[in-house]
Amino acid sequence: MQLQTAFDEYQKALKAGQKEQKERQAAGKEAGPLVLERLLNKAERPQTQQIGYVEIPTERIVGTRTAGRTTAFTPSFLPLLDRDTEFAAKWSALCAAHLSDEGIRDPISCVEYMGQFYVQEGNKRVSVLRWFGAPRIPAVVTRILPPVTQEPRIQAYYEFLDFYRDTGSYHIQYRVPGDYKRLLSRLGKEPGEAWTAEEKKIFRTYFQIFTEAFHACKGEHIELLPEEALLLWLRIYPFRD
Repeated sequence: MQLQTAFDEYQKALKAGQKEQKERQAAGKEAGPLVLERLLNKAERPQTQQIGYVEIPTERIVGTRTAGRTTAFTPSFLPLLDRDTEFAAKWSALCAAHLSDEGIRDPISCVEYMGQFYVQEGNKRVSVLRWFGAPRIPAVVTRILPPVTQEPRIQAYYEFLDFYRDTGSYHIQYRVPGDYKRLLSRLGKEPGEAWTAEEKKIFRTYFQIFTEAFHACKGEHIELLPEEALLLWLRIYPFRD
């Protein structure tokens, strides 16, 4: 019965994927996930860091490391292959595991680049968990560092690395240098000050609530990130409000 339910879920996810694909094609947008190997300069040998096991924000998973599976998914990792394929059977088996007491336990393997994640192994796990609205996914992460330049986004990313060291949070990805320092100031924290486990939990929970409210207000239509909206909010209100 559970497997039949899983096949039914695949059919629903497939219809949603086909709808997303058609809408993106009509808008002249890329119909598949981003591919990391297309973004990197092949002439350069990238510097990497092994981050290890972490729970990563689902919305930060934007693509795959290679182009091998891009035709099987939409950018939001909805499935695109027919129900009678081996892919659909494996997706449904993972879905059944997710719906059971067992759950999906194995972490995915992925690469982080500029604060976004590209799946190396575990695309179907990402697809199933995103379909059911999981806010975080366990992952074994390798970080690729971009070459240091004066570009504001690059400078902000290297500020993020300090922020991540203290907070362990991937949720905040500013684009303007100095914004991490401004956030810490409004939270009553100092750069380089490590956060306690309780502080990390509270911040993650509150920011998730703030982000949901931001999307409910269609904030993304003014090309503002939730974390940038948070800085504006904190000019007026305390974080716990």
